[in-house]
Order: sequence, then structure tokens, then C-alpha cells
Amino acid sequence: MEADPALAQPQAKPKLTLAQKLRGLSWQEWAFALGLALYLGTRLIQLDKFPIYFFTDEAIQTMSAVDLLARGLRDVSGRLLPTYFENGGQYNLSLSVYLQLIPALLPHSVFLTRAVPAMISLVVPLTMGFALRDFFKARLWWAAPMFMAAVPAWFLHSRTAFETSLGVSMFSLFLYFYLCYRLKHRRYLPWAFLFGALAFYAYSPLQLVVVLTGVVLLVMDWRYHWADRRGLLRGLAILALLAAPYVRFRLQYPEALSQHLTQLRSYWVSSQPLGVKIGEFLRRYVHGFDPAYWFLPNSSDLIRHQMKGMGHMRLISLPFVLLGLIAALRRLKDPAWRVVLIALLVAPTGAALVDVAITRLLVMLLPLCYLALLGMEQLIAWLAQKHTQLAARWVGVGLALLWAVLSISMTADALKNGPIWYQDYGLYGMQWGGETLFKEIKAFMQTHPDKEVHLSPSWANGTDVIARFFLGDPLPIQMGTIEPYTLYQLPLDEHIVFVMTPEEYSWMPTTGKFTDVEVLQCLPYPNGECGFYFVTLRYVDNVVEIFAREQAERRKPEQAELELLGQSVSVAYSPLDIGQIAQIFDGDPKTFIRSFEANPLEIILSFSQPVELQGVSVLIGNAASRLVVEVTSPDSQTPLEFSAEIGSQEAYRTLEVPFGSALQVQSLCLRLYDLDQSEPGHVHLWEVSLQ
Repeated sequence: MEADPALAQPQAKPKLTLAQKLRGLSWQEWAFALGLALYLGTRLIQLDKFPIYFFTDEAIQTMSAVDLLARGLRDVSGRLLPTYFENGGQYNLSLSVYLQLIPALLPHSVFLTRAVPAMISLVVPLTMGFALRDFFKARLWWAAPMFMAAVPAWFLHSRTAFETSLGVSMFSLFLYFYLCYRLKHRRYLPWAFLFGALAFYAYSPLQLVVVLTGVVLLVMDWRYHWADRRGLLRGLAILALLAAPYVRFRLQYPEALSQHLTQLRSYWVSSQPLGVKIGEFLRRYVHGFDPAYWFLPNSSDLIRHQMKGMGHMRLISLPFVLLGLIAALRRLKDPAWRVVLIALLVAPTGAALVDVAITRLLVMLLPLCYLALLGMEQLIAWLAQKHTQLAARWVGVGLALLWAVLSISMTADALKNGPIWYQDYGLYGMQWGGETLFKEIKAFMQTHPDKEVHLSPSWANGTDVIARFFLGDPLPIQMGTIEPYTLYQLPLDEHIVFVMTPEEYSWMPTTGKFTDVEVLQCLPYPNGECGFYFVTLRYVDNVVEIFAREQAERRKPEQAELELLGQSVSVAYSPLDIGQIAQIFDGDPKTFIRSFEANPLEIILSFSQPVELQGVSVLIGNAASRLVVEVTSPDSQTPLEFSAEIGSQEAYRTLEVPFGSALQVQSLCLRLYDLDQSEPGHVHLWEVSLQ
């Protein structure tokens, strides 16, 4: 009798319901899921309340996205989908702006702006846990979210919209998918390239870190890469495609990188010898490994980047980091352990180009946290070997609960006491104001529609961006301090309300120019002290005479003696408010001066011995300018006048005034006009070259 063919066919497995799948999860998987929920909760709870500041570097993420949408996804020059966006004169925003496009379409909210990178940061404990489970075979893999939730520096920065946490999240994905490529399947290589590129674009100090990590991994795992030449070539083609936006940017803005480093005052773009620069780099690089910096409270970072009384990592985790490091050094031949060590060694390089700061060094948390969790695994393995599996399991559970409790207590402490941790709420401290201040201004304007509000910008960086975030465009208020009213007699009546900081309110009476000062209301700092004064006032009766006397005094030229063309030269020049007069003759195009109020900026050079000159050139900024040069020769008291003019442009440029022939010069008078301003005005000048 023949068998029924239908009976020989394999039976299809019944589809499991969601409830059946959940019941099939192990206790470790349940613990991991609960840990992720704990982590996400500690990121999102009262996200708009802590950190207590809302910094310009956060507001500009959303506002750059708003501007991008308004221009049809083009930058100010009309380029479609720009690679980088400007922030404070630096092109250092990229991925973070594109991720804010959805919040940019909604009513502006501190919570929404911060929630985007906060939710993305979930990939850090997620990838860390999966990597520990799949590639390190760690029994304590499920504790990764609890541990990451308790790391102070990560808690603080993953609750901000700073692009540094976004860069770390992308770098975490890069490491994870590289491990997948190296230890699971080659098809993951494009994903590693993708997230490496996103980390590169997300945060500028990570550019060197990503490139060096990629180069070291290429060399260390070369045999593995070379074994699949086709896959490697495909990966390199994808890498070239991912690099194309950066190449386009560098071609459009070739000076952007050096200008960025100059603005950060990096030693790397100074005139020091290369050997000195390398020494400075190594000193900062080594400092990035200092345990005292990581595990103890420090005074080197700005207070707004610290959790009071805590190190960037918990001191209790230091023994586990050391255990993990020892274990990693013993397993150098294991690709997974080697990746962690490579990440550890490369992480400080980006910060070392400028100086150690937690924002630039935040990526260091990834290898340190891997090592800490692997160190805990070493303890668990030792307990299982020397005692029992049950004892090891309970110690692991105890450690996970410890991190969970620490994360909850840290969150509660930050939300309750964070506003009064530090008492400096001004520009050099917490820069407190943000949503609370602008809500107060909105309410004041509603109840006083006849008032014109002038908000001081001196309490934070980039307050114009923060004001746009909360008040929209065009701004319904004026941004400015009381200071211009102390220099010039400007229109002033009871309809103008100044919102002053405590420092400005204390300084204002010392000028002797105001009377009938009335404080309409006060917005207190979190510690109860008055933080912003809403003030009306008027000029004293004899203010005209006071201004006339002071202006005459300010117009007196300043004097200096400089060494130029091999001789001592007397220099008379308009008073400056930025720079020293010698800086326009130092040959360094990165230094400049600015006139205090003179337009034109006048500079008179008197030579002790006549010199032969054929012309003068100046390095100026982007303003439309005119340079007038008066030349006085030794045998004539009547000066010869030469001039040149140039329109506004986007870049620094040289304005030349040739004399037509060589002239003997006893004195030289230069008058540089900014044609976009009247007087009083600020005229900028970078260099003067005598030809």
C-alpha cells in the first residue's frame, strides 16, 4: 500500500499571536525591554524643565530647519539641500537640522526640539545591549539600558538638542553594524558606512574620530576585507557616494574648516612650529584619558555641562571599567574586543584638535561604557566559576537594580534641585531665561500694548535666535541693551521698557544720565533673586551737555609706537573696541580691529625716516568699502590723495590703492569707510600692507 503524498509534506508552523510571542520572551529580554523603557522615561520626563537653560545651540537646530523650509530646502545662496548650516559664524550643523524638519512645521516647543535627539539616543543602549549579547556573549547584556541611564554626562547631554549626543548615537550605530559586518554577515557593511557618515555629518569634532576609526579598522581587519574584494569595492563606492556632500561643501567653502578652527582658537591653525603643534595635540589627547576628569567632579568644563557633585561617569563604575580594560587587553585577537579598544584610543582625537571638553569628548562614553559592562561580566563569570550560577545571576540582578535606582534618583534630583545647583544664571553660567522669560515678555506685551520692549541680549549667547524660536518672525520686540542710550542721546520716553539683567540694572545709575527709574516688574531666577528687571526711565535734564563732553573726549585719537619697515613709527588712530592696532600689521589675516564708533576708521602713520612706497592695500570683510590714502612727502606739506572703492561681497578681500609710481613718504593717513553704515559705526579691518 502506497503512502499518501499529502501525509509526507511538512506541516506549516502555526503563526504565533502577539501574546504567545510575548510569553515566549526570556526574563532577560523582559528586563532589557523594561530597561529601555526606564532609559526613555529618564530622557523624556519634564524634558523642557531640565537642563534649566534652553541654549542658542538648541534653538538654532529648529530655526535653521524653519529657514530651510521657507527657502524651499535651499540655503541662503540658493543651493539645494545644503550639506552644512551656519551657526555663530561656523558651518557645523548638518544632520541635526534635517531631523528638525518635522518639529519646524509644528508650534515651536522646547520639548519637541529636544525630544528628537533624546529619542534617537535610545539606539545607544539598544545597540550596546545587542552587541554584548551577540558578539561578546555577555550574560549581563540586558543591563545595558539601566547602566546607560545612570551615566551623568550622558543623562545631561542626551536631554539637550546639542548635536553632540546625536553624533554619539550615530557612532554607536556605526560600531554595532561594523561588528555585524565583521562577525555576522558581510551584507552589513553598507549600514556601517551609512551610520559612520551620519556620525561624521552630525558633529564636527567627530569627523576626525570617524575617519581614524575607519582607517584603523581597515588596517586591522584587512585580511577579512580583502577576502571579499567585490563587497569591499561596493562598500567603497557607497562610501564615495556618502562623501559627495562633504566634497561639494569643501569646494564651495574651502576656508570653512580653517575658519572654524580659528574661531575655536585652536592651536592647530596658529603660527607655531609643527613639532609644537604635535606636542599640544598629544598633551590634550592624553588628558582625554585622565580618570580624574571622567570619574570625579571637575572645574574645567562649563557648569552648564556638569551634573553638580558628580563626575561625567559614576565613580563606582571605575573598577568595572578597569576590569573590562584588562579583559580587552587579554583578548586583542578577538575582533569584537578589538573594536572597543580602537574606539577607546581614537575617541579623544577630535577634542585634542582644540581642547578637552565634555561636549567634544562625549563619544568617549561609548567605549568606557562597553568596558564597564564587560567588566561587570567578568565579575559575573568569576562568581559563576568560583561559586554558583545562581549567585552570579543574583549579583547581576543586583547591579542592574543599582544602576536603575541611581538613574531614577539622579533624574529626581536633577528635576527637583537642578535649578539651584549653580547660582550663576547669566552669560558665563547657566544662561537661564528661555521659555520662562519669553512667556513673561508675551504676557507683559498683552497687558501693556502701548509699550515697546527692548530685551537685553547679554544674558545668553545668540539671544536673537532664542527670541525667534519663542516669538516668531518678525520679532515683536527690540534686541538691545541700555548701553547705546548711555553713549548717544536716543529717543527715550515712558513707552520704552528695558528688560535688564541684574548687572545692567546695577550699572545703569552709575552713568549719571537717567532719572525717574521705575521697575514695572521683576522675573526672578530659580533661586528667588531678581533675574530680569522691566524698567522705564528718562534722561536727566542736562544730558545734552554730558553727551557733548563725552563725545569730544572719545573722538581724541589714541597713540602707539610700532616697529614698521625697520624703524619706529608713531601711530595715531581712532579709538577701538576690538583688537590692538598692532594686529593690522602682524601679517596674520585671522586677527582684526574694529573702531569703537568712528566711520571712517582713521590711521595716521608718522615715519621717523622717509620711506619709499608704491601703494597701500588693506584686507577687509564683506562690507562695501572705500579707502582714502593721503600721502605727505618730506619736501611738501600738501598731501597727495588716492582712493579706491569696492562693493559688498560674501568673502574677505583685498582693497588696493596704488600710487602710480614710487613716492617718498613722511606720513600716511588712511581713512577706511564702511559704506553700509553711517557714523557712529563699527569699521572692521584685518590687515594693512605697505607696498
